[in-house]
Amino acid sequence: MNIKEVQQNIEILKNKAESYFPSAKEACGNKEDDHGWPITTSGVNHYWDELPDKLKANSLETQKLTLKTISLILPLLQASPILDKSDEKDIGLCAKRMRSALKLRKYKSWEIEVLHDEGSVLGVSPPGQSEDEPDHPDDASQTFFNCLEQLEGMAQLIEVAPDQISDGLISKNPNLHQSYRPNTAFVMMPIDSNNPELEDVYEVYKDCFRKFGIEAIRADDIEHEDVITKKIIEEIKTSEFLLGDLTNERPSVYYEIGYAHSLGRRVILYRKKNTSIHFDLAAYNCPEYKNMKELKKLLLKRLEDTTNRKPNNS
Repeated sequence: MNIKEVQQNIEILKNKAESYFPSAKEACGNKEDDHGWPITTSGVNHYWDELPDKLKANSLETQKLTLKTISLILPLLQASPILDKSDEKDIGLCAKRMRSALKLRKYKSWEIEVLHDEGSVLGVSPPGQSEDEPDHPDDASQTFFNCLEQLEGMAQLIEVAPDQISDGLISKNPNLHQSYRPNTAFVMMPIDSNNPELEDVYEVYKDCFRKFGIEAIRADDIEHEDVITKKIIEEIKTSEFLLGDLTNERPSVYYEIGYAHSLGRRVILYRKKNTSIHFDLAAYNCPEYKNMKELKKLLLKRLEDTTNRKPNNS
């Protein structure tokens, strides 16, 4: 994957934002009245609703380019010997903040908080996130450009050691489990014996991996005498390749992908056309497929690029 494409996209984003936010400010007016008092806002879309349709379309286009750029950075970041899991978390926050800023909303997130009084634990306030407040174009612009500067810095760090970026998907990934098994893949996808199409999808995945000498399995292929969840966790830890299919939006699949990401593992993602992506995975590259032929073409190309090998067509 070419770091130059990332850098070019960052420059395009900069140009788009330099045009969008001043125009948005002109459409929305000042955030203070003539006496310096903040203007009262009403509703999360207070500023967004003031934009003409053309500016809204520009925002949506820039949002898509932002997410695409971040999806290009992520695999490079995960393979980099310089950047680590904390950088991956930062880039996820950047994606959410930039997207909210382009919608003229404030993005907020908070960590888990333990509530206590004089040494006694009273309860736990869970972590969370929101974008339910409007944000004036001036403030939104500052948020966007701060994040863009952060992305630019990461791209520069990745470029420092281009020869260290993996010539195979996982071969130099520091987040691999010590007992990982080369040429293995674990497929995280919905399983339903009454849905023949899902079985066809799984056969495509297995066949594509097989062409690169990789054995792919999913949860129902595991021989086990223990709790199945433990076996799945072990597969996620030790398989060289991980693939997640978000079709049907199954919570178990999201859980498994989330666990893989918590380990710093890279997951190849796909989804059937018109499948929605939930918020936390919106920044990740997840191509759609219309049918088995298109899915096969997408995955073969991805594996060829990441393994630097040609598929065996026999």
